[in-house]
Amino acid sequence: MKTINQKTTEYVEKILGIACLEKGLSKNTKVAYKKDICLVFEWFERNKINVLNANEKNFRELFSFLQSYNYKPSSLNRKLSSLKQFYEVLKIEEKIKINPLNNIESFKKENNLPKSLSEEHLILLLSQAKDNLNNVKKNDTIKKIKYLRILTILEILYSTGMRVSELVSLPLTDFIKINDLLQIKGKGGVYRYVAFNQKAKNMVEMWLLLRSSVKKFANNKYIFPSNDGIGHISRQKIHKDLSELSNIGNMKTLNVSPHKIRHSFATHMLNRGADLRSLQKLLGHADISTTEVYTKVQSKRLAGLLNDIHPLNKINLKKTESFKND
Repeated sequence: MKTINQKTTEYVEKILGIACLEKGLSKNTKVAYKKDICLVFEWFERNKINVLNANEKNFRELFSFLQSYNYKPSSLNRKLSSLKQFYEVLKIEEKIKINPLNNIESFKKENNLPKSLSEEHLILLLSQAKDNLNNVKKNDTIKKIKYLRILTILEILYSTGMRVSELVSLPLTDFIKINDLLQIKGKGGVYRYVAFNQKAKNMVEMWLLLRSSVKKFANNKYIFPSNDGIGHISRQKIHKDLSELSNIGNMKTLNVSPHKIRHSFATHMLNRGADLRSLQKLLGHADISTTEVYTKVQSKRLAGLLNDIHPLNKINLKKTESFKND
């Protein structure tokens, strides 16, 4: 007879399969959901709670426990979502009568505005990346690959605003001919077009030329192969290379990341007059309310600017004495 753990594993795989087909979840989301569910089952096991008998009280205790460990609302909501889907399948399969998470509401997200880099900092980053590449010795192929790759990636991320998960999975065949527009597969399997400016196209051409000379990359289908030539470069590797780049350029405190560069793209586009609908399409947001958060960033920046330059703020008004009646 199968144990609960074996059944649980089967149900988890089943949910992920359903989510993939019906909800268009990305591979990264599926992996995250599986980790979430496994974490919960470990907690159940430690507290001697049967997966099939878990009730609302058990889940409220679980989330209270997670909150005590300072899990962010976004992380808690993802766990809640994955668990709700899991128990919904159990209900459909008639293993349980009621989904025990039905009455548990989403956790309120902190109203954190996306953080971006200034245009000046982006220019400094790009300059540092170019300096690193120019200082590489002629025969040092390993460093040449490293520095030209991160420079090309930086140009693409800032020029297009694409997600790092979208960038790493870009197929080489898409770059046989580099056009002004590139169709990419975005979040949820939805396709969209991103615009390539001339600088980004030039960098891609340079990278492709170097890439074609590296034997271990010959049969790799991705534009940015991993260092061993198997599969694509990881998101973690890009994050690491960007952090290293900012450290060399004395910008360590900026916490440069692919996602922050995406935020920078959106903020700078909006500051320079892009309309929300166009920005929504470029970023691949399903809901324009997601894009609207950048208008709050812009409003906050403008408020700060007003405080800095408004003439009244430069005048030191003396306190007037109150008139006294004789």
